[in-house]
Amino acid sequence: MSTTVDALGFAVVKGLSWSSAPDVHLTRDGVVGDRHWSPVTPDLTCIKATDHPAMVGLSAGSADLPGAEHVLFDGRPQTVRYYSRPVTARVFDGPLAHRVSVAAGQRLYLACAEGPGHFLWSSPVSVLLRSELEDLPHDVARYRANVVLDDRGQPLSMGVGTRLVMGEAVLEVERELERCVIINHHARTGNRDASLLGRLRPGLLLGYGCAVVGPGGVNVGDSVRVLPGSLGLGSDR
Repeated sequence: MSTTVDALGFAVVKGLSWSSAPDVHLTRDGVVGDRHWSPVTPDLTCIKATDHPAMVGLSAGSADLPGAEHVLFDGRPQTVRYYSRPVTARVFDGPLAHRVSVAAGQRLYLACAEGPGHFLWSSPVSVLLRSELEDLPHDVARYRANVVLDDRGQPLSMGVGTRLVMGEAVLEVERELERCVIINHHARTGNRDASLLGRLRPGLLLGYGCAVVGPGGVNVGDSVRVLPGSLGLGSDR
């Protein structure tokens, strides 16, 4: 049985709800539409999702994003602090910013960077294998992966350098992903309903961070193949 793209998704605003999508477009910086926006404090520091994990239940789509009437600083780009990384972004107030503030219990605004990648600390695209979820909840939105592959018929063995072709795009594995407490929270309600970290591979690893070496579109249902010269198929982890 061949491996296929089982699900696709992204978060319009970093730390808020995860949106499933029938298709995505990948650039070298990541998924178009994925986390261009981030909540920020009044001193323009991005908040840590791990400090406010209940916000994952706050629904936010593209229609909820602030418009030009909500821009602050007369629309001038500001320097936002994302951990130790400076990001140039415009800052907005508005109804969604107020909803986020209520959910977080503190005054927040929304910063918008130009394009994907700026509010991602790790690799541009995250990939999850269905075969890794045998002893974990199968609601893939909980794990917030951009690409979920159904490899249960013939499990993939992935490592640094593995290349995957799907749709028009080519991904290359850069690292395994270390998980945080957010996966313990229900993807739609934001309520903590599980304790999963102790059930992951040593190092809290689940899924893979990938670079986009071939930009393009990907659709749910696309077949996936491993390029010759990469690690290929197998059952070892």
